[in-house]
Amino acid sequence: MQLGLRKRYKHFQRYREIANVLFRHGFGYLLQELDLTQFLSRKKRSLAAQPGAKALPRAKKAQRLRMVLEDLGPTFIKLGQLLSARADLLAVEYIRELEKLQDNVPPFSFQKVQEIIPMELGHPIEEIFAGFDPEPLAAASIGQVHRAVLKSGREVAVKIRRPEIDKVLTTDIEILHDLARLADRHAPLRDIYSFRDLVEEFEQIVTEELDFTREGRHAETFQKNFRDDPNIYIPTVFWEYTTHKVLTMEYVEGVKLTEPDDLARLGVDRRKIARLLADALLRQILIDGFFHADPHPGNLAALPGDRLMFMDFGIVGRLDENLKEKIGDLVLGLVNRSTHQVARAIREMGVLPPNVDRNAFYYDVDKMREKYYDVPFRELRLADPVNDVIDIAFRHRIRIPTQITMLAKALVTAEGVSRQLDPELSIAEIAKPLSRRLLARRLSLRGLRRSLLENFTDYHRLFTQLPRRLEQILDLASTGQLKVHAHNPETDRILSRISVLVNRLVLSILLGSLIVGSSWLIGREDVVFWGISVAQLLFMLGVIFGLALIFSIFRGRKF
Repeated sequence: MQLGLRKRYKHFQRYREIANVLFRHGFGYLLQELDLTQFLSRKKRSLAAQPGAKALPRAKKAQRLRMVLEDLGPTFIKLGQLLSARADLLAVEYIRELEKLQDNVPPFSFQKVQEIIPMELGHPIEEIFAGFDPEPLAAASIGQVHRAVLKSGREVAVKIRRPEIDKVLTTDIEILHDLARLADRHAPLRDIYSFRDLVEEFEQIVTEELDFTREGRHAETFQKNFRDDPNIYIPTVFWEYTTHKVLTMEYVEGVKLTEPDDLARLGVDRRKIARLLADALLRQILIDGFFHADPHPGNLAALPGDRLMFMDFGIVGRLDENLKEKIGDLVLGLVNRSTHQVARAIREMGVLPPNVDRNAFYYDVDKMREKYYDVPFRELRLADPVNDVIDIAFRHRIRIPTQITMLAKALVTAEGVSRQLDPELSIAEIAKPLSRRLLARRLSLRGLRRSLLENFTDYHRLFTQLPRRLEQILDLASTGQLKVHAHNPETDRILSRISVLVNRLVLSILLGSLIVGSSWLIGREDVVFWGISVAQLLFMLGVIFGLALIFSIFRGRKF
């Protein structure tokens, strides 16, 4: 806690700014929960106790939260963009608002560009470039892009990191870590998801995005993965003019996918481009395990010859073999419309809370399957079942890995762009043969060999330790020390029910025996007990047992 306090006083001015922005938008109750009222004036401190945004409908509250993040600048805008992919954690109203967040940041001056490039590349701009446009092509919170021409005559796009942005992000992330510790004590989701984990994930993503050499390596990975596909184009990185703060890539003139007139002028087949985008993203996810996590129209372009170009590789998703296999199982389950397969995939992808209602969980999955059962594949939007899967995870508080939520958002974004180009396109229909290919590859000799090699250590440990473990268990059993502890909340109810049934069975047998015995003794007046005929005595006992049995059945309402 002392460390947190030191950080607070170290960043006093920024804390005060955050507190005032939250107060201005009616989040006074949040300031109290996060112990930030100390950064308000005395007058505002007394007003912070009023309900404010807490009493508003969820949609209005979400709108105000978006405005807070916009007012707090680049770090919080990026945090909001990350959270917009976390439909497993936030209600749909918040997701819709956070998706509106854009990096509406003014460009920094060309004078700063002239200062940064010599420091990074070792030479002034005029010694490296034959031409350099002082007006940026685009500006964002991390950096901005300028068009330039190398001395060799090659046209390039030069991305320069925004001055001091690393310091701004470092300060804000330290504050977010401090706030996350406090939020974990009060937030209703603290038992399911740690805000500290969320901030750590955010820090990792932003740190990677700040390093332009990583973005260059991402571009080269995509180039390698699509080297056999002439229809997908990835710009080349010029490493001699690239550092952590400057990225120089090939400049290629393309047409935005949202400009139908320009696409027509270029002679582009819009349906082919739509299919290329869907197929390329599914291949990245299901086959390569390395996908473009932000395929919005600004990061895509059409080239002559019906080719598709990907750009801006700052944010990517990675799927290891285990996670990729689970994604494949989910897609196969959706394609096969199998409730069990989809439920198992969701269960294995996420972390189920201990108190999850499995019957309700399976019911929701089955209801989702029925929703799409009669929908022809050509009419099925993959975004809908994917969103439903995330919604089920949210409803049952299943913690889904960030890579999965990034993947879901990328799929939804790509499908939206593809549908604009070709309204009749079905990504689900494209996924069907790809999922079969995935299954065939998994069951091939090569796939089985890879799986065997990857798990060889585990298999070896299992088989070498199994005899010793069995011997220990048998030793304990032979000495009477083996104890098995099992707990099932349904066990007591089942045992109680079995006990009732057994009692009724015994009662029925006794009743039958008494009836048979009394029938056999009728007419034997010499068989008496204390002056009473045994036949009559047995008959009376039979009547009593019979009434008891009937009463038991009617009381249990099981007839």
